[in-house]
Amino acid sequence: MKIDKDRFNNFIHSYTKDELFYRSLYNAEREHPETFSQYVDTLDRNFIEQHQLYVPSLHDSWFPYISENEFFQTYSQNIYIAKHNRYSPEYLHKHEFYEFFYVYSGTCINTIQGKKQTCRAGDLCIIPPETKHSIAVFDDSVIINVMIKSSTFHGTFFELFTNNNALSHFFSHTLYEKTENNYLLFHTQSDTVIRSLIEDIYIEYYGHKKYSDSLLDSYLMTFWVILLRHHENHLESFLNTTHQNLALPDILNYFQANFMDITLSSAAEHFGFSVPHFSKLVKDHTGKTFVQIIRNIRLEKACRALKTTNLSISSICEIIGYLNPEHFNRIFKETFHMTPSEYRKKHTNL
Repeated sequence: MKIDKDRFNNFIHSYTKDELFYRSLYNAEREHPETFSQYVDTLDRNFIEQHQLYVPSLHDSWFPYISENEFFQTYSQNIYIAKHNRYSPEYLHKHEFYEFFYVYSGTCINTIQGKKQTCRAGDLCIIPPETKHSIAVFDDSVIINVMIKSSTFHGTFFELFTNNNALSHFFSHTLYEKTENNYLLFHTQSDTVIRSLIEDIYIEYYGHKKYSDSLLDSYLMTFWVILLRHHENHLESFLNTTHQNLALPDILNYFQANFMDITLSSAAEHFGFSVPHFSKLVKDHTGKTFVQIIRNIRLEKACRALKTTNLSISSICEIIGYLNPEHFNRIFKETFHMTPSEYRKKHTNL
């Protein structure tokens, strides 16, 4: 799909085949409820199946829970961006990955925690994993959705937030504390920089050009920084907390900065805790052990290097802090069910 920046507004407002299908379905049920069941009987089942469309009267349920592996294996990238299908039936769901949606034009009804609210042009809502939500769009409004793998979010973006700001607190909490139904809502209104960045991300994603993954990472980093710079004071935060007075951002940033040679003992000493107490603190507040967190950081760095560089496996192994390549290969295969070489062959865009 080739998208022209100058004509993006016309492109994004035009109706796709899926949207035309949903609009006809919506109008048939609204205008002629007495004959709607007969209308459904005439629908092209092959088209519905091929396009993975949701027709409530034909489906008992529709992905009420979406796993990260299943979703991103389908799209073979660490992020996914698309226009929300207008007139598609509203359904509550939750998933293992991050999502944010941006109201490009018009309005939508956003339901989170069972509460409905109207989001208007320029509003941007960040929805972390395990938060039940839905979006309803039954007019010509345009909503753009961006899905991001949690590991990508952690490994790529979290290290940016070294300051005590709204996003660093929110992301560290939702990534590592075991709570649900958290979200952030930014009111960017007519911010043309934010709008333009959303367009750039969309165009780059569907352009499938060389080094696209790296450029998308860069766009998203820039996007978060601009969002904070322009709108840190224009947000609503909905955060369920279970712990108080824990400097998780500082701890996790320290892990990110020192993952190559960090040990539980050195980390505990840095923060002034005994080893047993620090180990328990990390596990209680993140749901993961110190070893699991460091392993995840190292593997995320390895995946990025495999996809974006020509470095040898042994060099990558050394860079991320594994002295034994065999040990690294074993851990990698246990985690991703393929060797580093197989991963590079499958995901590289070099």
